Amino acid sequence: MANKNIIFITTDQQRVDTLTNDHYYTPNLNQLMDKGVTFTNHICTSAQCAPSRATWMTGKYPHEVGVNVIGHKLDSEIDNVAKEFNNGEYETVYFGKWHLGGEPKEYGFQVTDYRTDGLDLWGANEDPVYLSHRDAVSTVQALNYLDDYQKDHSFFMQVSWYLPHPNNPNYVEHGPFENIMAFEDMFNESDMPIPDSYYKDDLSTKPEHQKKRATSGESQLTEEIIQKDAKKYHKLVSLMDRNLGKILEKLAKKNLLKDTMIVFSSDHGDMQGAHQLRLKGVLPYKELYQIPLVIYVPWINAKRTTISDLNSNASMVATLLDAAGLKVPEDMHPSLLPLLQRDKEDENASVFIEHYKAYWGEHPFRGIQTKQFKYIYYYKDNQEEMYDLSQDPDELTNIASKPKYREIKERLKKEVDKWWEETGALNKQPIIDYESNWGKATR
Repeated sequence: MANKNIIFITTDQQRVDTLTNDHYYTPNLNQLMDKGVTFTNHICTSAQCAPSRATWMTGKYPHEVGVNVIGHKLDSEIDNVAKEFNNGEYETVYFGKWHLGGEPKEYGFQVTDYRTDGLDLWGANEDPVYLSHRDAVSTVQALNYLDDYQKDHSFFMQVSWYLPHPNNPNYVEHGPFENIMAFEDMFNESDMPIPDSYYKDDLSTKPEHQKKRATSGESQLTEEIIQKDAKKYHKLVSLMDRNLGKILEKLAKKNLLKDTMIVFSSDHGDMQGAHQLRLKGVLPYKELYQIPLVIYVPWINAKRTTISDLNSNASMVATLLDAAGLKVPEDMHPSLLPLLQRDKEDENASVFIEHYKAYWGEHPFRGIQTKQFKYIYYYKDNQEEMYDLSQDPDELTNIASKPKYREIKERLKKEVDKWWEETGALNKQPIIDYESNWGKATR
């Protein structure tokens, strides 16, 4: 085989059910899933853009690198995926949303801009303030880079799309999601799904800030609002999928599919009305933390095409380096590639999650998820959430105060606290950089 190239394609605020529910229209993502391996229990470290992206860059938890919220700049002195690929003599390329303060070149990416001739704005808004326009730009940059590629070196490219993240300038009047006319006739508002937990969870067993969030501001939901949001969201996902199709088509045309690993994922999900909640925030629910992951590695024969093991996006850097045959630094979370060689699920796997604050509230938590349980500790509020996922997969009833689960809860809390202390707690001082170029997507 010739060069081992890597393309890491990322979206923003994309739910995991976009991989599995047929009410979405994603033919190109389906094609990639058919070629590769789909991870059904891939969990992000933090359900907020900047912290999760800091994990993608470094292979560490957000608190370890001091990016706890949007507005914390990633320290450019910390080792990252670009530096490691540079050391491996790859050309490192970054197009699209950044959201970590500074600019990608400051962190080692060699190519961060490219020509945009052939820009295709089909389906996208023509005004550059819209995210659909920005994704069209980063897509054509990636296509032109691939068009010019002469196979004289290996490359690592991240294509970072904004969609389906909300960014409607007319938010108050028309809601958070950009409305595009593409795919308008494909989805009927009245057919859009309303989550069962919208009806079943009155939030009475949950921390008080969740109820407050659900009954104030933009989160005062109705069935009509949920379905209006959902139709716009579905269309944005389909437009994203069309951009994905262009890249897959270009790779095929250039005869690069046999030499190029493709990884597709998102930084976090979206509530879409689940638990009577909108968008995202200091919430531990699966709608936010369970994210898409599809990996296509043409030089590895996987034993499973669907992997249900719990795993973390803290493993992403190591996975990319491992696939390229490069050494993985010892202080990074381990690679996911060994999961491709296992015959069955590791039922003892667990993952840690965290969140500090959202634009509507500061309720920092740390937590752990196992196959059966999810435990959350709000360390500032001194409150707890816990769910028996085997009995309550929709996380409707908080069992943290039930005597029946006390022993299990105490064990999980000890594991969480131990992990938190061993990984430095909040000792890494953030670099405050609210004025940097955050991609002008404020949430």
